[in-house]
Amino acid sequence: MKKGMTPEEVEQLGNQTEEAGQTAQQLFTQIQSRVTDFDWTGEDRDRYVSEFEGNLGQMVQQIVQQATEFGERARRNAAEQREASA
Repeated sequence: MKKGMTPEEVEQLGNQTEEAGQTAQQLFTQIQSRVTDFDWTGEDRDRYVSEFEGNLGQMVQQIVQQATEFGERARRNAAEQREASA
């Protein structure tokens, strides 16, 4: 037996998924500010900041993008279910 979707729950899940991506971006930005403002000079600092912004920054952007896409897909699926059920 198949169980149908509850559009409201899937839509809420989509919103929460997208919000989680936005939260990840906000946290990265907060930490990035602390990293770049830290009283530390030299090649080690420059390499650390570069790797932090480059490597971790790219990962965070991927998380944001994927969370946004999954959120949009969930909301689209919920809307399609509402249409099909109408």
